[in-house]
Amino acid sequence: MPTYEYRCDKCGETFEVVCSMAEREARAVCPVCGGREVSQIFGTISFGGHRTEINPGHFERPKGKRGGTPRWVEPKR
Repeated sequence: MPTYEYRCDKCGETFEVVCSMAEREARAVCPVCGGREVSQIFGTISFGGHRTEINPGHFERPKGKRGGTPRWVEPKR
């Protein structure tokens, strides 16, 4: 389930709502003052794991001034 972060325009409280995308507008109510005038806060995205656990490879640019096309490098095992 996605987590949406909001800030209440009335009292300034920051809170999170865990719900489906279809429910997020209805569930975006400040838990402190009950206000419905809220602004969504866009932060970083987390997938629940480290980059090395999800995808251990990486892209590498060729050395030199012109650079060139990056190539995929598999991890050393």
